[in-house]
Amino acid sequence: MAGTVFDAFIATAAAAPDNVFLCAPPAPGRAYHPDGIEFTYVQTRAAVLEWRDAYASAGYGHGHRVALLLENRPEFFFHYLALNALGVSIVPINPDYRHDELLYQMDHSEADLAVVISGRAPDLEQVARERSKPLPVVDVARASQGFPRPGPPPRRDAPGESSETSLLYTSGTTGRPKGCVLNNLYYLNAGAWYRDLGGRLRIEHGTERFLNPLPLFHMNAQAVTATCAILTANCLAQPERFSPTRWWKDVVASRATII
Repeated sequence: MAGTVFDAFIATAAAAPDNVFLCAPPAPGRAYHPDGIEFTYVQTRAAVLEWRDAYASAGYGHGHRVALLLENRPEFFFHYLALNALGVSIVPINPDYRHDELLYQMDHSEADLAVVISGRAPDLEQVARERSKPLPVVDVARASQGFPRPGPPPRRDAPGESSETSLLYTSGTTGRPKGCVLNNLYYLNAGAWYRDLGGRLRIEHGTERFLNPLPLFHMNAQAVTATCAILTANCLAQPERFSPTRWWKDVVASRATII
């Protein structure tokens, strides 16, 4: 059994390299991939390994945390899986957060780095100026130029089932959002649970296309559906967000078999 989500992904990429893993249905006017795009497992693997090496070269490793504000873009998975390979936990950022919410999350999570879309880089840079602990902010469009080195050194042991995969935050409707630490075992079990439900939710290996409009800072899309897709060599299609006016267009365009 795989010890990390990255291990499971690499195994699937080797077994079903040409299966489609990620799909962004077309959405005219969207800031990214307006015509839609798909990435196979082998294409995703190439991007993941490239980013893994870039993060490793900068000194990131087991025990670090990197905040990601990449919305529901397919590129989120390139960075998430690259970091997971190194034992780096991700802190997904809600793109609707305002300044005070961003500052609280970045302060509470003690993230070592924030990788963000270009349009939000100024917002995170303002947060970084107010946070007591230094927070390097990298515009993802310029990330190929390299990452700043983290402050603390990484742990020496290899990542495994018990390693932190993500730090997800609750909505905070009754107070400050609460940070939930999820490890690789949680992710792998969540994906396997969904895979094995059966009945009307029987999932065929390598033939399904999940359409999930939920955000990647939420455990349903990121921990459950995405991991299930990886474990079953299937495709995860994600629009920017749920839209009642676009929903059936997204269903058709993504060729969804499960919604």
